Amino acid sequence: MPTVLRERGFRFVIWLNDHEPMHVHVFSGEGEAVINIEDEGIIKVWEMPLASVKQAREIVIENREMLAEKWREIHG
Repeated sequence: MPTVLRERGFRFVIWLNDHEPMHVHVFSGEGEAVINIEDEGIIKVWEMPLASVKQAREIVIENREMLAEKWREIHG
């Protein structure tokens, strides 16, 4: 489970054996969210408050190219 980014208290992870669509798992002390890298859609949330999900989504948007590159490095 490679951590590909840490920012503003969030940890962004791409699982080694994960599936399409291209996405990241975002962890914080408040919960977890899964966010699509290509369209920034929120796929699933576990206990993370909406304000934190929105902030995590903003980080995905700001780092979309790097996250997509990491996904391709991990998944081919």
